[in-house]
Amino acid sequence: MTAELRAARLVAQALDIQGSVVASDDMNSLAAWSSLGHARLVLEVEAALGRRLTGEEVAGITSVAAVARLLG
Repeated sequence: MTAELRAARLVAQALDIQGSVVASDDMNSLAAWSSLGHARLVLEVEAALGRRLTGEEVAGITSVAAVARLLG
């Protein structure tokens, strides 16, 4: 599974999105991406990576593509 596909699935799960999520989606294109949704997403990314994110990494999570970069 590619990092982009994994990131899209993780974002959809964290934000409870039933529809399609793609790598080009970001916090402005997904209505469910609220501050609470962002917090849930950070927790999901941390769980997937097995480590805590830095403040810079948390602030940098603004798109599905950014999540994919973190997941490698």
